[in-house]
Amino acid sequence: MENKTKNDFVPIQTKLAGVTFGDCQANIRQWGCPKYGIYDIVREPNNPYDPNAVRVTTLNNDFMGYLPKSIAAELSPMMDLGRTFIAEFVRVNAFSEITDRVGLTVKLIEISE
Repeated sequence: MENKTKNDFVPIQTKLAGVTFGDCQANIRQWGCPKYGIYDIVREPNNPYDPNAVRVTTLNNDFMGYLPKSIAAELSPMMDLGRTFIAEFVRVNAFSEITDRVGLTVKLIEISE
């Protein structure tokens, strides 16, 4: 059995927020698949709406959406201390049959240096 410390990060699966802003819909349709399934997560400490904001982008910096506020509040202090995380593709989500909007579910994983 592994010994766990209080700094161990348990991967989190979550739907991204803010997926209707900017080019997110086109980016999710293009890059939201297992083939391109690793994404950067980037702190936005100067975000005027949320100082804990964490955006999810492709490795080419295409904006995919934001981590939900509650998860960003948990991860942002760890990122500010130098810990590194990535997001892995889980699935593309359809909002409803009425609209053609899509979302993205990812799994957040800490990268050991």
